[in-house]
Amino acid sequence: MENLNQEGKQIPSIAKIAHMPVTLFSIIMGLTGAAIACRKAFPDLLLLQSAGFLFGVLSSLLLATFLVMYGWKILRHNDEFLHELKHPVRINFFPTISISLLLQSAYWASWHDAALALWSVGASLQLLFTLYIMSNWIHRDHFTITHTNPAWFIPIVGNIVVPLGGVPLGFHEISLFFFSIGLIFWFSLLTIVLYRLFFHESLPEKLMPTMFILLAPPSIGFISYSEIASSSDLFAHVIYYFALFVFILLMYNTFTFLKLKFFLSSWAYSFPLAAFSAASAMFADATGNIIPYYLAKIVVCALIVLIIWLISMTVQSFYKGEIFTPEK
Repeated sequence: MENLNQEGKQIPSIAKIAHMPVTLFSIIMGLTGAAIACRKAFPDLLLLQSAGFLFGVLSSLLLATFLVMYGWKILRHNDEFLHELKHPVRINFFPTISISLLLQSAYWASWHDAALALWSVGASLQLLFTLYIMSNWIHRDHFTITHTNPAWFIPIVGNIVVPLGGVPLGFHEISLFFFSIGLIFWFSLLTIVLYRLFFHESLPEKLMPTMFILLAPPSIGFISYSEIASSSDLFAHVIYYFALFVFILLMYNTFTFLKLKFFLSSWAYSFPLAAFSAASAMFADATGNIIPYYLAKIVVCALIVLIIWLISMTVQSFYKGEIFTPEK
């Protein structure tokens, strides 16, 4: 199949892979997160378990497809890859690749060998991405405060995700190592990001959905800490209740987000909500509190509707040629 570029010339569709955005991997995070959330919030309801399984299988198929496509981009369009790797905003989305692998490991935990392979590759890539991105933050002089946005949490969230699959596989100390990195730098980055949001111009419209990423670190942090500590102590309660406050804050601003049109970055809504619903379900199990129990179920149901809308809009954007395009 061939497509027309702006000059009316025909170019092969495969050439468009040069413009494949690394942000596509956020789709995998959203789908896998939704699959895990369905399992946590509705362990006995076949319909929701089936929906979760569908999301899990779809996410695995898409992950394999995206990895092949992005690998092709690296091999055949290295200049475009390097441009993305040095981009002050897109650089923060590279850990969506490692996070996707780590989430897949957690979802397919019953298949030990597959889970181990996914977790090992994901954790190794996560450490590599963390070192590379933090080195860029430190040594590159093109970063300004306005480049800061909630997407900067993505490299940090990846470290907090490691224990989800690592602890069940028996890698307790390695999981604690990654969790410590993520937790400490989450505190540091939270101050920087809030300073940028409070005292500088508003985020560009296409980055507004990334505000939901603020919900991911405390939500995943609660789940990972509970896995590592094997209990829900005072610190776990503090992390969860902070996640609850961020969720309430985002819901208070719902109409602001509803006014936004669809962007590929709109997938940023999905994973944090999935993480929060899973955290709420775990908190309810640990404490017997019925409020987070029902909150988890409500959020998962809303998440499923959101995922269906996101898939529909993404497919429409794909057929309109709006995804595999050069950055404006």
